[in-house]
Amino acid sequence: MGTPSFFRNRFQQFNIAVGIVILIFALEGCHKNSDTSQNGTTPIGQLRFPSTFNWEASRAISLSAGITMLPSEIGNLCRISVFDGDPLKGGKLLVTGSAGYGSPFETQFNVASSLNYLYLKGEDGGAFNFTDSVKVSGQVTYNFTQASLKSIDATTSDPDCSGATPSKTLSGNQTVSLTNGSLYYVTDSFTGTINFGGSGASINVCGTLHPAAINNMNANCMITVTQGGSFIYDGTLTVGDGTRITAYGNSHVQLGGLTMNGTTARLRNYCNDWVIGSAFSPNGFIENYGTLVLNSDLNINVNSGTFVTTSSITVGGNLNINSVITNNGPIEVFGSLNLNNATFYHNCKLLIHQNLNLNSGNLTMNGAYLKEFGELQVNQGATLLLKNNSMISTATYKQSTDIQGTGGRSEIKISGSGQIIGTNKVNGSIETITPSGTLTTGGNANFTNGATLTSIATAKNVLQVSTCNPEGVGGTPPPTDTDGDGIANSLDQYPSDPTRAFDNYYPSQTAYGTLVFEDLWPAMGDYDLNDLVLDYRVQTVTNALNNVVDIKINYYVRAAGAGYSNGFGFQLDGVLPGQIASVTGYSLKNSYISLAGSGVENGQQQAVIIVFDDFNNVIHRNGSGTFFNTVPGEPKGTADTVKINIHMTSPLAQSIVGTPPYNPFLIKNKDRSIEIHLADKPPTSLANTALFGTSADNSNIAAGRYYKTSNNLPWGLNLPVTFDYVTETTPINSGYLFFVNWAQSGGVNYPDWYTNKAGYRNTDYIYQGK
Repeated sequence: MGTPSFFRNRFQQFNIAVGIVILIFALEGCHKNSDTSQNGTTPIGQLRFPSTFNWEASRAISLSAGITMLPSEIGNLCRISVFDGDPLKGGKLLVTGSAGYGSPFETQFNVASSLNYLYLKGEDGGAFNFTDSVKVSGQVTYNFTQASLKSIDATTSDPDCSGATPSKTLSGNQTVSLTNGSLYYVTDSFTGTINFGGSGASINVCGTLHPAAINNMNANCMITVTQGGSFIYDGTLTVGDGTRITAYGNSHVQLGGLTMNGTTARLRNYCNDWVIGSAFSPNGFIENYGTLVLNSDLNINVNSGTFVTTSSITVGGNLNINSVITNNGPIEVFGSLNLNNATFYHNCKLLIHQNLNLNSGNLTMNGAYLKEFGELQVNQGATLLLKNNSMISTATYKQSTDIQGTGGRSEIKISGSGQIIGTNKVNGSIETITPSGTLTTGGNANFTNGATLTSIATAKNVLQVSTCNPEGVGGTPPPTDTDGDGIANSLDQYPSDPTRAFDNYYPSQTAYGTLVFEDLWPAMGDYDLNDLVLDYRVQTVTNALNNVVDIKINYYVRAAGAGYSNGFGFQLDGVLPGQIASVTGYSLKNSYISLAGSGVENGQQQAVIIVFDDFNNVIHRNGSGTFFNTVPGEPKGTADTVKINIHMTSPLAQSIVGTPPYNPFLIKNKDRSIEIHLADKPPTSLANTALFGTSADNSNIAAGRYYKTSNNLPWGLNLPVTFDYVTETTPINSGYLFFVNWAQSGGVNYPDWYTNKAGYRNTDYIYQGK
């Protein structure tokens, strides 16, 4: 017997109602609340992940890449380029910047966590063109050098007070006699008397060494002040042949005086706090890579070995150079500097508060700066050679012999009176400038072989301000540098634009990264991370000083497994809205976003850029499905490329702008108050923070914890590749078999989990739309 029509109709109505409910859940932006893995593993919502893990598939790199070449090799600024592989074998360009003598290219950028080596290329626009590889680490420091062309890592050999077993640990205030060839530690405090008494005894200072007396420090004895150690000696320390005193980073050395009797004694300083109270007349070898403060005179004597400094020296009295010194860093002399039958290689910055007397010997400046606050005298018997864009800035100038300029044009700036005595010449590539364009004694006839004399107002030379040269000089650029920014045309990616020089890319010049989001926050959702799949590539334009001028970003919506009409934007966490001059290229067709005239969003404490207010306005569906490119078998659609162009009001340091992809966020279903950011990225000023801590969210504003569940899952990921996302309602760990292993190890294991290596994927759950 058939079903009565009344009951049959009611049953059909019930089925329709159930179908509508099911459809509503299907359309709720991916409202697929099950997080059960489809490959039989534990549901991802029940797994635990380290609370401190930030879910980054990339790592931050701080780079300092310098140029330390022989004087003949340095001219204008050099270009440093960084690649993710050998550029001769297809390595992709990441970042580019400038470096000069004593002025390294310093920047921060991100690379894939799985990347092991960077390739650095240095070019000067001429013969120098060298590429080397360096191992990826959080801090990469590299110098291109003529001698070795190898990276410098002064910290790898830092000693400490562990490892080798010492003969004795020194503490208290007793008198001790050290045994020949033995190693002693100071781990807390020692204030007694030390008798070296033989050869080869060594002390590692990890605590505080403040002895009452040190006797007989001769014959290969050593004091090593390790990281965090302190060595204070109120008297004058006397050392003999073969002795060594070394201070490493973050240590402290204070000596009342230091006498080096042996010509093979060595002082090596890596710390930024070494003070010598009385006049210092070193023999032996002096190597300064930190900060050395001399409260009185510094006398570099005829019998000295080698005096080399690559960092800061302050001389409270006079600097008397009677031997050989090489300076690759800043030196400040509060007295006078006297050069007496000596050789001074000066390659960075020198400030002299009284007078500079070149009595005899040779001063060679290479890409260097010399500021003389008193009078500079180049006397008969002395030689002054200016190489490659060096600069002398002096109040008073007196020249009694010939001087020479070679390489890139150098500058002599005289703010007061200038004299060239008799027929002595300024030869070669030197421009001399005075307020009036004239000298008190001498004139144009004293300038030969390209040397010129002109006024400060009509200077033609161009020397950029740098770490070594804080003053610089501006004029008409040379033909090889059309825009006059210090970057040769052959190295300048914007040779006719003085405000721009280099392009930098993330993930690289030719690759795209991918941002993926769940849109049910503060609820968890099904964790397929495909509610918005957004590809992007960032191009950052910097000037010759490596400051950011423009940011250009291409965005492409590849998928949207969502019934919500979601928007997207990003925040530049360190940039104020007023520091943005203009933003163009966004897609805004609804009324819930308010922009300032510059194109940044109104009502924000930091600069916020909205890319699109509804992804539906930038995609083109190929069918009538609710979801876009996430359901296998449905026709695959396309999207418009949204091209954002940001121009800064004035160039900003890269450290202020931050690193791509900056702080991206999804705007949920056109509700401007609901933002979904990556893990631990802060919300913007317009976000509704009352939602934190509700539903599955476990954010803690006071702790800087944002957009994580109680088991530390995020609602978004940034992948440094074009990511092959999973199909609709498939938890990400079903498609990517090592995702959980990567996350539970805090990113240590399988940092390349998203790649297509054998065994890494279950391809049944990876979207393969046609």
